[in-house]
Amino acid sequence: PSTGIFTCQVPGLYFFSFHMHVNGANALVALYKNTDPVLFSYDEYNKGFLDQMSGSAVLMLDSHDTVYIQAPDDQSNGIYADDNVHCSFSGFLIAST
Repeated sequence: PSTGIFTCQVPGLYFFSFHMHVNGANALVALYKNTDPVLFSYDEYNKGFLDQMSGSAVLMLDSHDTVYIQAPDDQSNGIYADDNVHCSFSGFLIAST
């Protein structure tokens, strides 16, 4: 979706994953279900290197539940992307309920 927020239309069991590049500062990212963080991923930046961080989770969702990733604070803002360095967030339905 254009918002980066997944809104469940088919209740069921879902798999979600994200992959980020980190450059210039530490990075902290959380995967949220509705307003609750369910997974944190942290990367401590190593100067001179382009780091990577990722996470994945299997979540049971009801209709209208939302799933998204967000940096929970502005202290860990090293998430990095450019023309040839991409970040991703994806998911798929494993089984409907």
